[in-house]
Amino acid sequence: MDFHRIKNILAQHTPDPTEWKGAVLFLCNEDYVFLIKRSLTMPTHGGQIAFFGGHKKADEEHPFDVALREYTEETQLSLDTIDCLGYLPSVMTARMQPIIPVVARLKISTEQFFSEIKSNGEWDESLAYPWEELKNENDWEFGWRHGYSKSAVMFHVLKSSRVVSLEQNVKDHILWGATAQMIWNFMKLYFNK
Repeated sequence: MDFHRIKNILAQHTPDPTEWKGAVLFLCNEDYVFLIKRSLTMPTHGGQIAFFGGHKKADEEHPFDVALREYTEETQLSLDTIDCLGYLPSVMTARMQPIIPVVARLKISTEQFFSEIKSNGEWDESLAYPWEELKNENDWEFGWRHGYSKSAVMFHVLKSSRVVSLEQNVKDHILWGATAQMIWNFMKLYFNK
């Protein structure tokens, strides 16, 4: 991944301060995208693959503030482990909440990240998945969601043999919904000729 190019692409996206309810930290390095499997006990999105993130608080005016707060709360890592690069376009969740992805580069090694990360209880598993697997368009599928409007829902199988995790018995996971849409949007911008 060319992070200078990524920064230039992301500079084109400025969120409207009135049109977002939360933010996620789209964390990546040259080789991987970093995700979590949310705890089954969570009141929303339990068991789903997601990014670190959540809803903004009343005193938070900037998506960076939300994404950085959520990152430190959910990982117990300091902010000097990441470098924020910019925004992707907002994505609407299944609960009709516009979420802003804040793209950040992991500054520490993948091994150090996994050895130091600690869950605050919101997630059961942290994993990294290779860009090489995600960038093959033929490995993605979509279905149609019929709600307030008809929209595509992206799907990608995260193959257990390619997942990097501290877990011993990693299983295949389904990447779908808003998280899949964010990754798809990123790849469309990055790999678009």
